[in-house]
Amino acid sequence: MKIACCIVAAGKGLRLGKEYANVPKALVPILGRPMLYYALNALDNYGGLTEGSGIERFVVTAPPDSVEDFTEHIKVWGFSAPVQVEAGGETRSASVYKALNALRSDPPDWVLITDCARVCLTDEMIGQLLDIALKTSQAATLAHQAVDTLRIINDNRIKDEVDRSVVACIETPQIFPFERLLDLHDQADHEGILPDDTTLFTRAGETVHIVYHERSNMKITYPEDIGAVEGILFSRGWQDAEEGED
Repeated sequence: MKIACCIVAAGKGLRLGKEYANVPKALVPILGRPMLYYALNALDNYGGLTEGSGIERFVVTAPPDSVEDFTEHIKVWGFSAPVQVEAGGETRSASVYKALNALRSDPPDWVLITDCARVCLTDEMIGQLLDIALKTSQAATLAHQAVDTLRIINDNRIKDEVDRSVVACIETPQIFPFERLLDLHDQADHEGILPDDTTLFTRAGETVHIVYHERSNMKITYPEDIGAVEGILFSRGWQDAEEGED
């Protein structure tokens, strides 16, 4: 069984504010280390798979003008599985498609898709996701249950209610049978808005299993999110990087 992982890291991070306006989002520091480091570290070090059936390679999509910079960072980190850096596209789905194409010549059985902005991934989360996918031979995604009151609005007014007990907040990583995901991407419009790859699957009538967990796998979008994830990482024993450490 061959598993590969595509990490979407070509975003600009515009919503992080002026402080990081000239820094690729994936290289924004979290406890002194570039954001991208954490996703790669968690997935490369996952210990729940038997020898010979782990995540055998990674493809990272970078901003087109930062491919060399990303490659140099990754060399310094020295992960065990090979990491290939590809120029990303104009949209998230276009970036995923470029990463999948990089795997086409030697296709894996399964592919994980994740965002570099989720830096709090744990072994337990990865294990739960892989377990249900491999047991069912179907796609799966991490998610957490909605806790806020949800309403449908129209013209800034509440129009209707939403039962939050039937709403899931979808996260990444997500895992798919590689050939089916590639086939759906071959047919997709990558210039439009495609929130994630579960959208392709569900629109095609495919099953995607939900793997619920506690809410710590948050996504970094706004400046205040950086402090929140640093608090989570610090509580797990991570410290600020020392001088000279990525």
